[in-house]
Amino acid sequence: MSHDSDKTIWQVFNLINLAVIVYDDKNQNYTLNQHAKTLLKIEDESAVKKGAFSNVVLRDFSNDEVVNIEQLFSSNITTVLLDSESTLQLLNIDHSIIDGSISMLTLEQDRTLTEQYNFDHIISKISTKLIDIQNDNIDQQINFALKAIGTVLKADRSYLFEFNTDNETITNTHEWVNTGIIACKDRLQNVPKVELPYFFEVMNENHLFQVNDIELLPTKADAEKAEFKEQSIQSVLCIGLRFDEELVGFIGCDCVKTKRNWSKIDLIRIKLVGEIINNALKNINYKKKLQLTQQQLINANTKLNKLANTDALTDIANRRFFDSTLNSEIKRCARHNQPISLIMCDIDFFKRYNDNYGHQKGDDTLKQVARALKSVCKREGDIVARYGGEEFTIILPASNKEQCQKFTVLIQQKIKALNIPHEFSSVTPHITMSFGYFTTYPNANTNMQTIIKNADIALYKAKKAGRDQICSFE
Repeated sequence: MSHDSDKTIWQVFNLINLAVIVYDDKNQNYTLNQHAKTLLKIEDESAVKKGAFSNVVLRDFSNDEVVNIEQLFSSNITTVLLDSESTLQLLNIDHSIIDGSISMLTLEQDRTLTEQYNFDHIISKISTKLIDIQNDNIDQQINFALKAIGTVLKADRSYLFEFNTDNETITNTHEWVNTGIIACKDRLQNVPKVELPYFFEVMNENHLFQVNDIELLPTKADAEKAEFKEQSIQSVLCIGLRFDEELVGFIGCDCVKTKRNWSKIDLIRIKLVGEIINNALKNINYKKKLQLTQQQLINANTKLNKLANTDALTDIANRRFFDSTLNSEIKRCARHNQPISLIMCDIDFFKRYNDNYGHQKGDDTLKQVARALKSVCKREGDIVARYGGEEFTIILPASNKEQCQKFTVLIQQKIKALNIPHEFSSVTPHITMSFGYFTTYPNANTNMQTIIKNADIALYKAKKAGRDQICSFE
């Protein structure tokens, strides 16, 4: 071909709305018309080498494998996916041979397939993000879904409304608006349903509210028309969300700049996104209920555990908890070669106190004594328990004899500081206690019965010595 004829051909190629690439096998050059340069983002040069396409990402649509321009000239690939920064485009490929060394490709965008492919990818991404949604990112993912459906449906605003707990008002919880569009979310909080009677009549019946032109709304929709005009809405499409067949909210899209005749495809797409969001909200709701039930079970178990291990009158550990704790602390101290001390104490002449002051007064005194004993047990592991009647025990892990002695003196001072009158005591006219303690370095053969017995022998010694005494087991 002559130079003039080549020039004429390329003038024609630049006029048609197709991307044309010609490959000269002899010179190994590629020549692109203007449409191809724009599509592939190639600098304006008359002929380029294959290295010029290094930033062009193409994938064979049939198997998703990455291919290059050179492969397109030597294969039977008919459709490729062009992955650019802003979007994905499906291109139909046509091959032709000009002469022995020159061949040509045309790349034509399939807009229908491209749009469907992009929407499928968006839906896949939305579904993946919302399928196992957590409370902390539900808002972010719903906003992403609303932006996606608003963009695909060429809307100016998309949103999610949920019914409030009274089921009589609705709230706009999430909203996406296009550039230059005024957001309405803040003014659409706690809106009474009675203000939009026609909308909810249609929504409750069909779970769909579709209006291509709000001017065509019937007379009984005057309230809705006024609200739509307030928001500058020309067309609106809403899909109901249901839990157990009950309408609990809706998602929708508005067109502000121009009217839109909503298509069946639009309806299918918004229903699909609505179903995904609805399932995500259901999952969140189920998780919240499950977490609430689990917390209630934990609280109930904690309460039962406390009831099982706490003395009902004094609110300190009971005999059952004392036995299990002493047994485990003996084993732990034996493993770590640490001492363990046990104090046993009871209120002096408590029978006389009950007989003369009454059992109610006696119960009050037991409570005060228990609180005083508990206040001294500040270390983790120190346990005070009601052993029975007016008798109390204190477990002191990792405490030697000297430390136990000082601890017991401190308890004795605490009890005297209560200054509870006891005129019928043979010791002093106030409540006093007798104390016996035993300290040992336990081993694998040590049992709690021996420790309790020895501490009890020490307590008997304190009583025999005149009460209000502290004695240790020797």
